[in-house]
Amino acid sequence: MNTANLTKVALGAGIAFAIYKFVDNTLVKSAAIGVIGTIVAKQLPIVRDAMN
Repeated sequence: MNTANLTKVALGAGIAFAIYKFVDNTLVKSAAIGVIGTIVAKQLPIVRDAMN
């Protein structure tokens, strides 16, 4: 993973974490955690191959 890809991943995860941190709705918090999980899973070789 190069710096450009790492920046994209960190930005996406950071936005989702901010949503998780500052929104009171439990459903939105759950969705934000799901988004973060998907972002991280897309970077793992075994999971990435299964998702594509």
